[in-house]
Amino acid sequence: MHRDLYLAEKLVESLEFDVDEKTQKAWMSEAKKRRDEIYNVHVLPISAEEAFAEVRKVLEQ
Repeated sequence: MHRDLYLAEKLVESLEFDVDEKTQKAWMSEAKKRRDEIYNVHVLPISAEEAFAEVRKVLEQ
């Protein structure tokens, strides 16, 4: 299994929230959607380094 897909799977499995049920369901739904997008190659994952570089670029504007 691709490393990023494995990470997405583990994230979905590990989601435990000390928040209300509605919020927990929304986060779980979003995590599964993103996992499925990676699994079905609708999006390509990027490294944390790339993600942080993009965030820095936006914040510098």
